[in-house]
Amino acid sequence: MPPTTIGVPAIKQRTWSVTTSYTVSQIVSYNLALGASGTNLALVYEGHPSSHALPTFGAVHGIAVMGLVHRAMTDFLPNFQGHNHVHGEHYLKLMRAYPIPQGTNEIRLKTTARVVHVVDRKKGVLVCVDIVTSEEKLGDVVCENDWAGFIMKVPTTGANAEQMERGERTMLHPTPSRRPDKVLSHRTSPEQAALYRAASGDLNPLHIDPKIATAAGFPAPILTGTCTLGIGVIRHVIEAFCAGDVSRFVSVKARLSKPVFAALREEEKTEMSEEVTQEGWRRVLFRMVVDEQARKAEKIVISQGCVELGRVEARP
Repeated sequence: MPPTTIGVPAIKQRTWSVTTSYTVSQIVSYNLALGASGTNLALVYEGHPSSHALPTFGAVHGIAVMGLVHRAMTDFLPNFQGHNHVHGEHYLKLMRAYPIPQGTNEIRLKTTARVVHVVDRKKGVLVCVDIVTSEEKLGDVVCENDWAGFIMKVPTTGANAEQMERGERTMLHPTPSRRPDKVLSHRTSPEQAALYRAASGDLNPLHIDPKIATAAGFPAPILTGTCTLGIGVIRHVIEAFCAGDVSRFVSVKARLSKPVFAALREEEKTEMSEEVTQEGWRRVLFRMVVDEQARKAEKIVISQGCVELGRVEARP
């Protein structure tokens, strides 16, 4: 029988796990999907001494396990419809560099997810999911994700009235009122959307099929939210403030506010402001916007974002 109310205590007892693997080819494909240059050998050539995956590669493993969580939502959310589930907020913390497979070998990872909160949002609920990814053999944690999904048109009886604060995992950062320190732009394309879809394993047809997008109420297929996040964090923040040195990356937290339509070749603009906290942490506050020429308006696609870059003494 479908549930009629939300039983949060019972939901928190459940976990979902998935084992995934990746090869060096998948790392290269992912890097290219975020716009890596074919001449940046550290990102596209496995023989380079500094070969590495971009930090947001960890979101791929979150996508894999969230497929299981998404399918289970019919068990604990009344009136759940899959097309009413949108990615609302994301947190990613990198614990160590992703291991690079040698030759044709693969790295196997285990990713486990658990629901930590279900919050009443009046027109639906916010489901907050903690995700931990570890090396299967050694058990070492590689990265942690927190995925907050907004599910519309769900009766909220039983949900919590307020979201539990869990430090950097839930903290959003308002955009500073001053002019941004740096601004970088990136124009999306249908090719990038298709490549990211394949590289990330997120095969939701909403990201590729115009008919599905129209049925969902969108003018065109929407770019995967983690792709937009990766562009902002890697193509822009890391390039602008770390000269492309991804080892400076610690974590990112942001709200995915509105979709990007790659088929319309929208241009994403990342506005970034650097600051140092009282504790000595260097970070960049950012937001991403798209100028909609037809409406002569600005669409905010990622808001209240923050990339932690380590302590200030580590600054190059």
